[in-house]
Amino acid sequence: MNTKPSAYNIVESHASDIKVRLYTPAHQGVSGQFKYLTDRIYEYDVPFVTRSKLIEVEKYFSELYNTKHTFFLTGGATQGVLAAIALLGMKHRKIAIGLNSHIAVIHGIVLTGLELFFIPSKLLMPTAEEVISALETEGQEVDAVFLTHPSYEGTLADIQSIARYCRDRNIDLIIDEAHGSHFPFMEENLKSAIEEGGDIVIHSLHKYVGSLVQTALLHIPKNSRITQEQVMAGLALFENTTRSNLLILSIEDAIQSAFDLRGKSLFVNASVQCNQLRNLLNSFSNVLTYDANVCDPLKIFLCSDYATGDEIAELLVERGVDSEYSNERGVLLIFSFQHREKDFFYVARVLEEIYLIILQQREQRNVKDEKSFTRQPIMRVLPREAFFAEKKKIKLGEAKGMVSCSSLKKIPPGIAILVPGEEITEWHLERFDRETLVEVMA
Repeated sequence: MNTKPSAYNIVESHASDIKVRLYTPAHQGVSGQFKYLTDRIYEYDVPFVTRSKLIEVEKYFSELYNTKHTFFLTGGATQGVLAAIALLGMKHRKIAIGLNSHIAVIHGIVLTGLELFFIPSKLLMPTAEEVISALETEGQEVDAVFLTHPSYEGTLADIQSIARYCRDRNIDLIIDEAHGSHFPFMEENLKSAIEEGGDIVIHSLHKYVGSLVQTALLHIPKNSRITQEQVMAGLALFENTTRSNLLILSIEDAIQSAFDLRGKSLFVNASVQCNQLRNLLNSFSNVLTYDANVCDPLKIFLCSDYATGDEIAELLVERGVDSEYSNERGVLLIFSFQHREKDFFYVARVLEEIYLIILQQREQRNVKDEKSFTRQPIMRVLPREAFFAEKKKIKLGEAKGMVSCSSLKKIPPGIAILVPGEEITEWHLERFDRETLVEVMA
């Protein structure tokens, strides 16, 4: 008999002897005349599983992750980001973030009124040395650090050193690990921030662990200085009163599967297959290669001295291989534990074909690198002050020197490249359409 706390059991055992339900939801657990979803789907959507009913289930999964507590989120990683920043807003005044922070981080800072400090960095994601150096100099008044790690492309920083520094100075450290939610199931040398010393770690589950879109986790690691009650206070601001059972069941199913032996073997096998693709690419020299700085085992960033990323992506899609995204510099391929040997075999065959095509062209390109999107923002007023200020809408080309009241973001992966309170500079005018309408302080 399975005695593990289970959301599925809560849903399955609900009021099985009731003949007529005189309460919401209106679908009453059946699809009726609806066309696209089965009765089984609607049946799972009753009853409402509140967070208090789920507490024992979350405790069980907290033991699997070895955390103080792990919260199920049905509002995506964005809900976790907003809750964590709300918590920081109750405790602190000034927060440091990296240039690769998701737009949700900026939204949270607007809502809380925190003072924003951007960590200067050569690339979008700061290194440990850059974080510590910034906190030692311009960032001495910082109370909390919020980092997005690993990067969207799969590069890593020394989170353990940052965590040690923050702990010694009583600085709270939040890690948005949306792009590393698979790390707990990978090789032992690939550590999650849960083990590296973060005070809160946020996981997006649909990206890499296989659950439905809009599912996520918020972890309080064992050694965190933040309590479960503090997180609950932040979560309460961004929690639906009626959460989706389907998303909760999907979270449970995905984590349970990933933690069992077969699940972990699928992650490891995908990693092995990716290494074989890298070995193949090693034989193509710079005609078709990959960024060796990308350390995520399931990601390959293809690039070439003779073709842009967009050109490589076009060659891929013509052969039925669609990529995560491409730009001038390269193409990001993200593999999953769901890919099978035949998928990797097919990708290898396509890469061989593309290599021969590019080899015949042999025209060297001067491609842009990631530095083109790094900047040192000039913050003129608090983001909250600018957001709620009297404003006017003008063209970006006429806004140089003015203070922005809104955000511009780069998609993917949704990072802010202009935030409320930031001065609009030549950097913005050089990179974006000058006809773009922006809101500035009147």
